[in-house]
Amino acid sequence: MNFLSASFMLLATACSAQTFLGRVMNGSTGNPEPSCQVIIFTSSGEQGRAITNNSGEFQIVPKMDLGRHASAILQTTHAGVDYFQPVRQGQFANVKVYQSANRVSLISGQLSILQFQSTGKRLQVTELHALNNLSTPPVTQVDPTNFVLSIPRGAQIEPATVSSSDGGTTKVPLTPVAGSADQYRIDFPIKPGMTKYAIRYELPYDAGEFVFRRHSQYPMNRIGVMIPKSMGLRSLSPHSFHPVADSKGTEEQQFELDKLAANTAIVFSLSGVGELTHSFRPLEPGERPAPVLRAPQTNAVSRATFPANPLPAPRRSHAVYERSIALGTLLSAALVWFFVLRPKVAIPRQSSVFSTDATLPSHSHAGAAPGRREVPDKHR
Repeated sequence: MNFLSASFMLLATACSAQTFLGRVMNGSTGNPEPSCQVIIFTSSGEQGRAITNNSGEFQIVPKMDLGRHASAILQTTHAGVDYFQPVRQGQFANVKVYQSANRVSLISGQLSILQFQSTGKRLQVTELHALNNLSTPPVTQVDPTNFVLSIPRGAQIEPATVSSSDGGTTKVPLTPVAGSADQYRIDFPIKPGMTKYAIRYELPYDAGEFVFRRHSQYPMNRIGVMIPKSMGLRSLSPHSFHPVADSKGTEEQQFELDKLAANTAIVFSLSGVGELTHSFRPLEPGERPAPVLRAPQTNAVSRATFPANPLPAPRRSHAVYERSIALGTLLSAALVWFFVLRPKVAIPRQSSVFSTDATLPSHSHAGAAPGRREVPDKHR
């Protein structure tokens, strides 16, 4: 009898060690969030789910033993929006969700980088944008027109790679805006914190003057342009881009523009041909930023402050970082968060240079297109 009692006690202790405990709080109201469904995922898929009690608390016993140091992702859906939280076995998880609204205040563009390069008679454009939601109290903006931008006619557009502040990452199609020939929208919730977009498209180009036009949807803190040395840029609007002084010794030309109000016109022309030796892309699942050689702190871009990545850094590295190099203040600022350098590669025709981790399924957020899912990036 004593032996059996001891065995049951050991079994109970083992089950307890495998239980994930946590609490869901509403970051907009400061109150616990009852009746919320919480699902735990690993790279093997869903491992269990639970509903929060009146105090917002939950406990989940996974289907399989994840190991003491194994990590997982908690997905909580509130008001149609998915929120993600990394969790480890034995650690209490504090999960935050937020109220949703069609329009919230204090959304601005933290940093945008526009990259242009050409090969043959094609112009390749990569746009990297980071929007900051500093609403008080914090509220998620959910609206089909969350992010609208103009893209030149005739462009072949790839789906955008979008990452939210809690690490949820997905591919989102750019949907044409009704009644406009060159306006596209990205329907993705702008959660409190930083939401990041990577957009890539190609269009015919004859090396003559190509005019790029854009209106800022939100107030913009800083916009940068990268082009090869063999290409030229000419500002055509009152708000003129100026060269980045610290980039003179690099193989790319860098231009920047600071402090734009919402709905401000941005117009400049490009000419010439050439490929970028180095360019940015978003971090791929499983990658981590390598140490950056910081440029001298002589330019406003280098003083830009970016928040730390909200999810744990992965343990794997990538060979692309072996040649980390300071390419000027604009590049240094972007490298510290979300974007990484990639070496010169041949420009693929209609093939994406971005990828997302589609191993952890989740429910789509409010307003999502059928079949589209926001995927938690378990590594970041």
